[in-house]
Amino acid sequence: MSEKYNVERKNISDSQFRHVNMSGTVFEDVDLSGAKFFNINLRGANIGAVDFGGASFSCMNTGEDRPRQPVVFNSIELDDCTIQNSFFRNTKIVNCDLTGMAIDGVLVTDMVKAYKMSNSKS
Repeated sequence: MSEKYNVERKNISDSQFRHVNMSGTVFEDVDLSGAKFFNINLRGANIGAVDFGGASFSCMNTGEDRPRQPVVFNSIELDDCTIQNSFFRNTKIVNCDLTGMAIDGVLVTDMVKAYKMSNSKS
């Protein structure tokens, strides 16, 4: 039988949670600045209204050993962001400001412009 905790208005900074089942847990108005997350299963998680400034994400996937599920990013600010060694198969970028965005050193806006010019002449 699982124990349930209702923790409100507590300072538990510098606490450590290891080998803990927190499925179904709700975090609301929580300061996790400087927190470290390792070996975390966020499958089906819903994360919103988050300030990711200075955050770093690595070794993330949607499940190599099971059917992949689509990931959706909505209203995300990725100014001055670098994405390296990543897979974008079947990825769609729709209705976005691509100013200054480059792929392998080529401005995406230039690629889109050249593509549109090439296809408008046919």
